[in-house]
Amino acid sequence: MAPDSERLRAHLAGMVDVLERLSEHPDDVPGAIELLNLTYETPYAEAARARLKAEPAVAALVRERYWGPWPAVDELAHYPQGSLAECLGRHLMAEGLDLLPAPEGIAHLADDDQYLQLRIRATHDLWHLVTGCPTDLAGDVAINGIGARQLYHPGAALLICADLLSRALNPPTTPDLAEAIAYGLRLGGRCAPLLAQRWEEGWGEPLAAWRDRLGISAVLAESPFLSRDPGA
Repeated sequence: MAPDSERLRAHLAGMVDVLERLSEHPDDVPGAIELLNLTYETPYAEAARARLKAEPAVAALVRERYWGPWPAVDELAHYPQGSLAECLGRHLMAEGLDLLPAPEGIAHLADDDQYLQLRIRATHDLWHLVTGCPTDLAGDVAINGIGARQLYHPGAALLICADLLSRALNPPTTPDLAEAIAYGLRLGGRCAPLLAQRWEEGWGEPLAAWRDRLGISAVLAESPFLSRDPGA
């Protein structure tokens, strides 16, 4: 069913200023978060969440309110070298990042959509790691491509729109943002659903094995980010 046009226009009108700002400054992280928040209640976002929850592996996570144990950042280094946990720890420390704390009362959370939002945010750094996309502008743009492909999310699609517009206003990047978007979209199509993964059950497994399981090892060999792969 097509979304109500008047309701949709009202949502889009509120996003114009943010899109304009992001097209001038694509690295404006608060602006990107604002745009994502503005899209959350749109008919397209509601339809996207419905599609996600219809996918069996994601639906199972939602039913269980799955949230396995996450080691603290200083504990990640004690896992075997090259493991998912050890690589994540090196990545977080190199970038000066930390893990988001586990949500309180997650097992009793009543709202399915809120669970999904929390899960996506908590696993964001893992997405960067396993896909080899660095945490710079071009890497984030590639992640937007994966999000648009796998999550159907209008926020990711609009961020891509702003990124493409920014190429006319700003100096070229390396890789070009259009190349990063194309790579993210292709990778998202080849990769097993990242949102459906139970990462916590494989902290000690090699990152390379995770990439094989996700079906992306061959695609990563053609990545425009090979020299800056956070899992290298």
